[in-house]
Amino acid sequence: MAKSKIISITGVTSNEAKQQFENLKKMVLPEMLLDRLNSDTLKQDNKLKTALESFFSGIELLNLLGHRVKKLKVNKELFPDNEQSMLKEVDNELKIMAKTLTASYTSKEKQFSDALTSALLIGYHTGAHDMRVNLERHANKGFQKNVLDPQKGGKTKTEKITPLRDIIKEMASFLYENNSIGKFSKENATAAIFQLLYQFNLTNKALECFSTFSNNEIKEQFVRRQIKHIQKSSSLRQPSVNKLVEVLKSEYKPTKIKKKLKII
Repeated sequence: MAKSKIISITGVTSNEAKQQFENLKKMVLPEMLLDRLNSDTLKQDNKLKTALESFFSGIELLNLLGHRVKKLKVNKELFPDNEQSMLKEVDNELKIMAKTLTASYTSKEKQFSDALTSALLIGYHTGAHDMRVNLERHANKGFQKNVLDPQKGGKTKTEKITPLRDIIKEMASFLYENNSIGKFSKENATAAIFQLLYQFNLTNKALECFSTFSNNEIKEQFVRRQIKHIQKSSSLRQPSVNKLVEVLKSEYKPTKIKKKLKII
């Protein structure tokens, strides 16, 4: 097949257009997509149009299919052995069709019936093959968008909030290791850490670690998730949330929090 000149297509980027033309090389009947692919070369040398306009259009179409399938089958770069099932089916039916047209039949009706069966199967397999090739780029784009890109986005998001996770766990450990303040629930620890960080958050919304939250404001449930595995370490009377906040404030001044949250 001659090399196609790539013409700009409305709504399609240059890279997408190039990919579409690369896909032409893998198709049996690329001329079926002329209006969509805007190919100068195919319009000037439309072998499908020539075949269909000939007096023996059916025979010419079969010859064209046979030539195209043979050409595609030997291209190991485009079609490794394990990816030729569609082409093999078409090739088999073409051989059966050739035998049908030259065989001696007891009736013309039987010959016509067998030829029609092979023709329909050839069309079915050829169409399925070309459709798969034509939609392959959409499948690849969907995989990229839904599988690869979200993983990349998730990794980026995790990197942003890692300093926040770390300081929450550090604050929780500081509270639980401070035996002088007594026994307290994780609910109170969560509330105390959240209060301190939320007040800091309100005046430091521009820090990247807060950018993943709506309105750039940390959520209490986020704090709770970071300390759910930390164990209690004291058996004294439970202090109030306000008491825990005061203990945290003595150790975590705003300058110290900012310094830790800026480490990415």
